[in-house]
Amino acid sequence: MRLPAALLIMLISLSSVAEDKLLEITTGEYPPWSAKDYKHGGFVHHMISEAFQREGYKVNYIYHIWARNYKEGQKGKYHATAFWYHSEERAKLFYYSDALYSEDVVFFHLKTTAFTTWNTLKDLEGYRIGATRGYTYTPEFWKAQEVGTLNIIVNKSDKINFKMLLRKRIDLFLMATVAGYSLLQKEFSPPQAQTLTYHHKPLFSSTAHLLFPKVREDAQPLLKVFNKGLQAIKQDGFYDKYYDLLLEGFYEKH
Repeated sequence: MRLPAALLIMLISLSSVAEDKLLEITTGEYPPWSAKDYKHGGFVHHMISEAFQREGYKVNYIYHIWARNYKEGQKGKYHATAFWYHSEERAKLFYYSDALYSEDVVFFHLKTTAFTTWNTLKDLEGYRIGATRGYTYTPEFWKAQEVGTLNIIVNKSDKINFKMLLRKRIDLFLMATVAGYSLLQKEFSPPQAQTLTYHHKPLFSSTAHLLFPKVREDAQPLLKVFNKGLQAIKQDGFYDKYYDLLLEGFYEKH
């Protein structure tokens, strides 16, 4: 049976509208903020999805390793890339959303390591410092590696860095507090995790953001839509409720 032309046009139009309301976001795994096997994909993905849902959009997440996540985000193939600290380099290529969360980035170390005081990067000379490929950290930190004043060993994952720390192949590992302890609880035994601690002084404190590529014409409209939805879930208590649950381990798959 052939459909009337007017009905066919209407169905095509409705299909187009539905596609316009489905967003694709490239992302990476960074438990408990984001992970494929966590409830709602982790706290950040939960908040992003909810913020967009308040404005009538659905989100599909495409996972890549972090370095590729950033490269894919630049191309404009996806509507946005989640989720990143601020940097001048990125600000040239992306529009930044309002903050998704804030966190301290600190130096984890074995409790047996004598690391009680540091004030400047110069105080870190002589330590073997683990870092994860694709992460932001600070320009000064990477400059110190470039000129050779700091011994920074770059690995492809946080898990590898923690393994190297436990095996005394590095002395310090730079990672955010909540994500760091979440990974230790998930991937390592309690006796192993209990041998580690972190220095209270952060290398930096930063906020994480959803980034919209400037090469896309819909970047700024979608940025406004997302910020509006994010503001709504913060104002009505949805955000705070699930942030508290995050700290209690709600998102972890058991």
